[in-house]
Amino acid sequence: MNQFFNYFGRSTHMISMKKLLFIVVLFLGIFQANSQELPFSGTKNKKAEYYFGEALKTFQTQDFMRAQTWLDKAIALDPNFIDAYMMLAEIKKDNEKYEEAIALYDKIVNLNPNFPMSYFGRSRCYFTIGKYNEAFKDAETFMSFPDYYQKKEQITSIKNNADFARKAVLTPFPFAPVNLGNMVNSPEHEYFPGITADEQYLIFTRLVNGRDEEFYRSAKIDGKYQFAENMGYPINTERNEGTVSLSADGQYIFYTACNRPGAMGSCDLYLSKLDGNAWSEPINLGAPVNTAAWESQPCLSFDGRVLYFSSNRPGGFGQSDIWYTTFKNGRWTPPINAGPEINTSGDEQSPHIAKDDQTLYFNSDGHPGMGGVDLFFTRRGTDGRWQKPINLGYPINSEKDETCIVIASNGKDAFIAKEGVDSRGGLDIYQFELYEAARPKQTGYAKGVVFDANTKKKLAAKVELIDLSNGRVVIESFSNKVSGEFLVCLQGNKNYALNVSASGYLFYSENFSLENQSATEPLILSVPLQPITPGAKIVLKNIFFDSDKFELKEESKVELNKLIQFLGANPSVKIEIGGHTDNTGDLSKNYVLSANRAKAVKEYLIGAGVPANRLTSKGYADTQPIADNKTIEGRGLNRRTEITIMP
Repeated sequence: MNQFFNYFGRSTHMISMKKLLFIVVLFLGIFQANSQELPFSGTKNKKAEYYFGEALKTFQTQDFMRAQTWLDKAIALDPNFIDAYMMLAEIKKDNEKYEEAIALYDKIVNLNPNFPMSYFGRSRCYFTIGKYNEAFKDAETFMSFPDYYQKKEQITSIKNNADFARKAVLTPFPFAPVNLGNMVNSPEHEYFPGITADEQYLIFTRLVNGRDEEFYRSAKIDGKYQFAENMGYPINTERNEGTVSLSADGQYIFYTACNRPGAMGSCDLYLSKLDGNAWSEPINLGAPVNTAAWESQPCLSFDGRVLYFSSNRPGGFGQSDIWYTTFKNGRWTPPINAGPEINTSGDEQSPHIAKDDQTLYFNSDGHPGMGGVDLFFTRRGTDGRWQKPINLGYPINSEKDETCIVIASNGKDAFIAKEGVDSRGGLDIYQFELYEAARPKQTGYAKGVVFDANTKKKLAAKVELIDLSNGRVVIESFSNKVSGEFLVCLQGNKNYALNVSASGYLFYSENFSLENQSATEPLILSVPLQPITPGAKIVLKNIFFDSDKFELKEESKVELNKLIQFLGANPSVKIEIGGHTDNTGDLSKNYVLSANRAKAVKEYLIGAGVPANRLTSKGYADTQPIADNKTIEGRGLNRRTEITIMP
């Protein structure tokens, strides 16, 4: 898959040079060993020796075709010339002709079974094409030679990986990928998908004309993704754009762009916002996120506060590591390395943090795997540290490179880029159901539309999701100014308050009680905002009392403080606080209870500095029901605290 390394922000030329340097070092090791302890592997034929020398010269200039011609001539003169076979095998391997390389290594083994480097090279080829038992056996054979320590790190890695892979093949996990079809995939290569929390929008990278990487966007209608359209300017330019991460609501994208004017490094991270129906001019995230090094493959957490990415910046554990930065006080903090539990001396890339904020997926060539780059996941421990990564296993991982995976908020729908038998061309995007043991915790979301209660005009409004247990704002976002849409992710076993506000309107209050349950079912909301006019009223859905009590519970302070903010922003507004009950119990007692509850709210506001002359309170008992008192749900709605705008 070397032709796709542009989406890692690295050129194919750099990869070829890396291979060349490895092979040159390998041959220096062979020749040094041959001059010391190994059995004779050269030739006594002077002309064959001359041809071999010419092959070595052309090999070092990367003229592999001419090198192969010289080697063929040398072998024709001396069919037992092991060094010539060895170099020819390495050239075949470098050009990914693994079966031909294996045949040449076989020839060397037949000529001299005590020539260790043939087992080393053949083991690598076997492993690359997924013949793990053979790779393991050759690795063991190579390690039986006394000088194997010269390649100890590499051969140990091959042996360990082959051992893992041969066992993994025997215990496959369920994996039934479904091609997303012609509306998304094309004869070009599609990879690095990104989705919104509701899976309604898919953005991915397409390699256009084999050289230009651009973003495409597809919307889901009636359960099917529609024809993918080029996202156009200003996101796509004449330069390469790759690896995208969408915010949960689809209103922001973070992505990689390389070689842009004014960039800090070869590839930097950028941000763009959906302003109505158009994407804003991208902004380079700048220092300290971007550096003179390579930053790529961003992934945003469910709450939009933490950005994970891959970088080869100094201070890491390997060639490229996974890092993260947190958005605090209007800026991104200095990135922190994800740690040695995740990062190795190799490459760790393409992080994807699940919506549960506890499960991280990534690719690596440094942890034991099936070959090349594999996909892994790790979970956050009770101490906050990432635990030992787990390979996603066979057949999700294979002898090919698996580079990216994205998990939906339901925890089971997964998207992956791979080559399949039904591929529309090269890499395609597939969807599949992730097996249970590798899933993150199930989460859900609340999705709504904000509009003027009178005119029905869609509104841009501030949306806050608040954890009632501690009063912390979990998510702060804004509804789209054209569609009025917003989306916030919900994690299970929590109680949330939702507050939606816009200038000139009463705020909207909602409560999501998810205690002792996972938030798996989407919540669809209609959010009408009442203009601030006399008679307008709203229900305060996060004011809480114990049964038959009128002392405000601690969780009520979140809503009360929002009401204080509203009154502070609208100093001429006067309100009535109304207490309401259901129809159970004695009516006279309900009048007293509802009046005391309304009074408790009034006194809290006065204690916070709201002038008393702006506040009145009244108890209505069950005289103004808004739901049927015959049901538990209806009675729950009728037990409420309301505010009404007074003349």
